[in-house]
Amino acid sequence: MRGTYEAYILVKVKDGKKYVCALNRQKGDKEDLGRLNRKERQEYLENQVIWN
Repeated sequence: MRGTYEAYILVKVKDGKKYVCALNRQKGDKEDLGRLNRKERQEYLENQVIWN
């Protein structure tokens, strides 16, 4: 996967369920989540992050 990066996060919730969050973006993607307002950040997380 040259030119991209991946991140995987294991999330455990209080009831014992486990979820894996995976992020795979192009290296040149410079969108800064800190600059987004709450609505834009939520849309980004819903559309650009894979939740399993």
